[in-house]
Amino acid sequence: VDITALDGTHDQVEAMTLADRLIVVNAGVAEQIDTPMAIYDRPANMFVAGFMGSPSMNLFPAKIAVENGKAVAKAAAAAGEITLPFAEGRGFEAQAGRDIVLGLRPEAITDRDGADRASRAVHVVEIPVEITEPAGSDTFVMAHLGGKEVTGRFRADVDVRPGQVFPFAINMEKAVAFDPKTEMRIA
Repeated sequence: VDITALDGTHDQVEAMTLADRLIVVNAGVAEQIDTPMAIYDRPANMFVAGFMGSPSMNLFPAKIAVENGKAVAKAAAAAGEITLPFAEGRGFEAQAGRDIVLGLRPEAITDRDGADRASRAVHVVEIPVEITEPAGSDTFVMAHLGGKEVTGRFRADVDVRPGQVFPFAINMEKAVAFDPKTEMRIA
């Protein structure tokens, strides 16, 4: 028997596990209507990106550039600028010079051994660790990118300490780009 039911909740886990489709509402406005995974992986705007997920999506300023014919995101880091090549086929090459807000979920920022082995767009960058938070099955590791604090989800047994410069594995297949003015997703 097919039954349509509506459930209003602030519990993200409940919404993600029970719903076939979600409506993310902000101040009475439906910001995005889609499947739970589409909302999680491809949030329509920065509000949805920051609202869904625990910890929420990391959002930090970057600039699109083209190097050797391939689009990259350039962002400030403690040791200077880092370059993160986008996954192929994203179409950013025509947008060189554009300022963006880059979005990455904590699980897309991890240690080398915890990185998605199926991804062809994992890039390792050395970043100073600021805070570590052991959380049982995971260790949350905080650092700064683009002048913003970002959180990575590392394996629990990773030996990482504050003050250490550590190789972060960043999965750019999971990257989302937003327009900094409109806050809408551009890709």
